[in-house]
Amino acid sequence: MFESFTHRMVRKDRVGSASPRVAAGLQILIALILPGMSSAIAASDFKTFVSEHCMDCHDDATKKGDFSIEALGTDITTDSSREWIKVLEQIERHSMPPADKTQPAPEDRHAAVLELEGKLVAHATTLPQRQTAVLRRLNRAEYRHTVRDLLHLNVSSFDPCREFPEDQHTHGFASNGAKLVTSGFLLRQYVEAAEQIVARAVHFEPRPETRRWDLRPPFDRTTKGFIYAENAYYKKELKQDPPHQTLTERMRGLPQSGYAPVDELREGVPESGWYRVRIRAEAKFRYAELDPKDPKLDLRKQKFPSMWDPAEPIRLGLYTGTLEGIDPENKEALDVAAKGYQSGQRQLAVWDLPDDEPTWLECRVWLDRGEFPRLGFPNGPSDSNNRLRNYFKANIDRLLSQEQRAKFDASKSSDWNLFMWFESPRILLSKIEVEGPLIEAWPPESHRVIFGTEAYRSEDAAHILENLATRAWRRPVMKDEVAPLVKLVRDAEKDGMSAELAIQEGIKAILCSPEFLYREEKVQALTDHEIASRLSYFLWASMPDEILLKLAVSGEFRKPEVLRQQALRLLDDARCEAFVDEFLDGWLALRKLGTMAPDVHKFSVYYNDDLESAMRMETRLFFRQLLNTNGSITRLLNSDDTFINKELAQLYGIDPKRVTEAQRRPVEGLPQEQLVPDGDGHAPTLAFAQVKLADSWRGGLLGQASVLTLTANGVDTSPVIRGVWLLENILGATPAPPPPNVPTIEPDIRGAKTIRDQLMKHQENGSCRTCHRQIDPPGFALENYDAIGRWRGHYVDGKTVLPVDASGQFGATKFTDVSGFKTELLNRREQFARCLVEKLLIFALGRELEITDRPHIRRILETAATNDYRLRDLVVLCATSEIFRLK
Repeated sequence: MFESFTHRMVRKDRVGSASPRVAAGLQILIALILPGMSSAIAASDFKTFVSEHCMDCHDDATKKGDFSIEALGTDITTDSSREWIKVLEQIERHSMPPADKTQPAPEDRHAAVLELEGKLVAHATTLPQRQTAVLRRLNRAEYRHTVRDLLHLNVSSFDPCREFPEDQHTHGFASNGAKLVTSGFLLRQYVEAAEQIVARAVHFEPRPETRRWDLRPPFDRTTKGFIYAENAYYKKELKQDPPHQTLTERMRGLPQSGYAPVDELREGVPESGWYRVRIRAEAKFRYAELDPKDPKLDLRKQKFPSMWDPAEPIRLGLYTGTLEGIDPENKEALDVAAKGYQSGQRQLAVWDLPDDEPTWLECRVWLDRGEFPRLGFPNGPSDSNNRLRNYFKANIDRLLSQEQRAKFDASKSSDWNLFMWFESPRILLSKIEVEGPLIEAWPPESHRVIFGTEAYRSEDAAHILENLATRAWRRPVMKDEVAPLVKLVRDAEKDGMSAELAIQEGIKAILCSPEFLYREEKVQALTDHEIASRLSYFLWASMPDEILLKLAVSGEFRKPEVLRQQALRLLDDARCEAFVDEFLDGWLALRKLGTMAPDVHKFSVYYNDDLESAMRMETRLFFRQLLNTNGSITRLLNSDDTFINKELAQLYGIDPKRVTEAQRRPVEGLPQEQLVPDGDGHAPTLAFAQVKLADSWRGGLLGQASVLTLTANGVDTSPVIRGVWLLENILGATPAPPPPNVPTIEPDIRGAKTIRDQLMKHQENGSCRTCHRQIDPPGFALENYDAIGRWRGHYVDGKTVLPVDASGQFGATKFTDVSGFKTELLNRREQFARCLVEKLLIFALGRELEITDRPHIRRILETAATNDYRLRDLVVLCATSEIFRLK
């Protein structure tokens, strides 16, 4: 067996197929495996281990769980290897022997794992060669980021792959080359996307005119209710132009509405580009009492409280809007779109306003052609237009003096003019100025990166296309590869196209070529250019930059230290946010947050406080800070701090004042601008803050509302869903699906009262018991959290109140709540570290992991263990591992 192993090293996608490794990989892998195998054999004979710890339950006679290890024989064969891999995983994860059986000594377990792993790896090297796939299509995120970096385009609102079909995800990631298929529909979308990209990037036309709009109220002539009545009152009653437009309520509802469009720009800006927006605004009546304790004045009688918090400053928000794609003859549809939430809209800026002081606000924002600005009061009173109107009417004698009442009666005011006589928190908008596009140089950078600074000439076509193709294809190009592109341009010129239009046909062809759309890896050992691409798409989800490409040309990537230095450089770059986003979306399934939207009635706070975005930001900030500071991954299992804003603090039962106090303190590893999601405005009170936790319930990922919400169904919690998620994503032990010969069973749950009762009844069924004894305990541990992550001590269903029981047993450890369960997870940090490394490698390599990858994974883990498994170290060790440089 070992002669075969040393004679030829192979890689396999599954047991039963393989492909040859390069000599360098062979030598390293042998060095990793053989010492481990020899020490394993010295410490414990695997046959003895199996005899002492497995045969009582899994011999041919007992065959517990319908599995006999005795039937597998003594040698690894093609037929038995799959089952032996399962045995290996069960032993390694401490799933076997069961907790109620005598456990092997840790050194004996480790030795058994090493010996069996070595035999499985050695067997894999004897299998026939397999031809592996050599192309990996760019997924949607990679395509978009590559277009951005290749052509220096602003894609904040332009998504060239918006119409592309969704990528298929494997293990949560859209990076598996075998699953990233291409269809005829997608090919057509590539052509259309190339048309749009080139139209945005190439500009032979004259420099656009910079325009200025000086706007006066009324800005919003679409919204009815108070805004309309205010304008009419000034025009009809006072015979004057309104001095301001008033915003009195927050954007609210589902779908959200309440945005105030700037109607003079409702057709959208004429050119895409940067625009300067200046707004003169004043905050009024911040401390107006909207929820007085006097029951006769209590607004809560109007169904729900105002949600106004006078401790916060009044905020003004600026957002994008567009009427693109809406029938211009359908006025109702246009009005709804102008006032309502739009998919893909952007928050441009948010400002904290000073009280009773007219203030000029300014921001520089990107607007695409057809986009227009909209205004909003993001933390205003809820539903104030209607609710406050009724409140004022019902309490007019209490709220106005006799003199004020006489003036009011004489004013002929309508119901909607009541706001002009009473006080409530509001924003007065008196001027809006918009200027743009702001052009520092023409043609724009996207054009210059293709054509340079000189005027384009037809004879420059070959040079232009070769330079662009070299960058777009992420490798040197040959003259014969450029020749068809040049011919395409010449044929277009012969057909009557101008030189400027014809060259654009060549650029589109580059963007539609397989060399751009796919990452090609031709041989087993990656070339320097292929390594550069693998590294940049791992950590940036985008193409290599100039530094990486120059190193690839020089052959420097063959030096491990250079690869390490570049991995660290990429992690420090702002483009690494793509790694954080894409990896968390896949590993934690964070992309599923919001797909099972919480019930709007039962969990209205989720929508009123925009908790979905806050939940997502908490997890991203927590992970990003750990990555930047190279913290131990054990903090992901339990920590004494987290990153929250005031709304999350309230959800978690934490005094929001603690957030206010912490906002003033710097955070190690995170610049202040990453903590404030206010775009180009200035709203420091919106900042997330690193807050110390008073108890152990919230620390780590399992206490974060993002994870707890995405593992619920929007209505209630399910220990099974949460248990499966935890086993798969934290411990790397995905439960097997039910056997195909076991029908769906409705367990006898008569007399069951709680979720635990139902599941314990379920476990009484023999077909369900084995899996659910693994799945249910982690799910039970999280039952104190409701479907949006709030802590609860009881289930409440109408008038029925039942206590939550979050106790259980996981392995040999018994726990009473999530704190005890997390202690057991910390005891399994090695298993968690392996799961995280496997997820990183699946994401980076774009393929399934193989048995022959295990020695490399072990080497990464052994190296990282010496420094307590630090996150940045793990990422860099994956990027510098031998398998990272192999196909």
